[in-house]
Amino acid sequence: MVDAFLSPTDGLGYNMAAPAPTLDPAPTSEARQYGPARPPVLSQVDEPTAQDLSQLPLFMSSLDDVPEGTNDAIEALKALAYEGEPHEIAENFRQQGNESYRSKYWKDAIEYYTKALAVGCSVDEIDGACYVNRAACNLELRNYRRTNLDCAEALKINPQNIKALYRSARACLALDKIPEAEDCVERGLAIDQNNKPLKTLQETIYARKGVLAGLQQASHERERLSKAKEAALRRALETRHVIQRTTSTRPPNLPDDAVVQLQDPMDPESSLCFPVIVLYPLHLQSDFIKSLPEDETIYSQLEEMLSPSNLPEWDKETEYAYPAVEVLVEKKKYNMHGKPSLSKIGVKASLKKVLNEGKLELINGILTVFVVPKPRLQEFVQSWKRENPN
Repeated sequence: MVDAFLSPTDGLGYNMAAPAPTLDPAPTSEARQYGPARPPVLSQVDEPTAQDLSQLPLFMSSLDDVPEGTNDAIEALKALAYEGEPHEIAENFRQQGNESYRSKYWKDAIEYYTKALAVGCSVDEIDGACYVNRAACNLELRNYRRTNLDCAEALKINPQNIKALYRSARACLALDKIPEAEDCVERGLAIDQNNKPLKTLQETIYARKGVLAGLQQASHERERLSKAKEAALRRALETRHVIQRTTSTRPPNLPDDAVVQLQDPMDPESSLCFPVIVLYPLHLQSDFIKSLPEDETIYSQLEEMLSPSNLPEWDKETEYAYPAVEVLVEKKKYNMHGKPSLSKIGVKASLKKVLNEGKLELINGILTVFVVPKPRLQEFVQSWKRENPN
């Protein structure tokens, strides 16, 4: 009976005479969209969400991702990590750290090495490896100070630890601590004089040392030139008897390079150039001359600034058309009452002469003059006296 049943088969136990199975009909658009219908029992269960899956060990990136006390199974798995002798627990964490390190998960590796050290197994081989490996992770993350701290701990355990010396040297080099980096490399080569990574690093340190020496020399040269220029400028102002004063405030909206300077910064005998603020007090307006050579007159600048074709928009009455203006300064040689006074500047008086006479004061490196229309000169003088009573 059995032989008769098997005779029409292909020898594998399948009935070759049986009709070929038919394919399931093509799924409807609804089925294609939602998949096959769920069994009645499962259809009553909610679909798992991504958050639910993240709580399952299979889908978790770390057991620590689950809040403590929310999953008994996870708490049991966590407890397993701390079962065994201290050296076994520490070694387990170290191996997990090594896996994370090989996968370039530096922060995860640091966490595992830290846990291994926290066990306190007192096995030098394990602790030393954890310190030096955590240093490698910190080096990758550019935590150079932590790298050095871990290397120092590793060297306390084993002063012959070449990896610790190498990584400490790299961290010091990254911080441009050249003497410290050189010391680490020399100590490492004293242990293994043929160590290629240390030799390569030694060459890199030497090259960086040369670059830093060049930068330092250039910095010293800039500082020397700066001091020489300051000394030349100071001497030039002193020989011209320029009165100077420094206050806590500088006029706003002035260019940073609006400063007194020598045409030849190293020669105190060369011409001085001054920035000048031109005030029009009767109209509460102002102009700025960035650099006025001491051999020129203020009027030479006003001739261009206040030419009939170049008058400012606010001068509706064309009162300031050159040469119908007067230039005045507050004279800093005090009068008998101990108060400043106004002084007119001659058309042909050079800036150098005005400064030598002590009529003009350099305040925060800026000169200030008043310009008023000639017909309104007395009006301005009376106004100025009211503001500066004797």
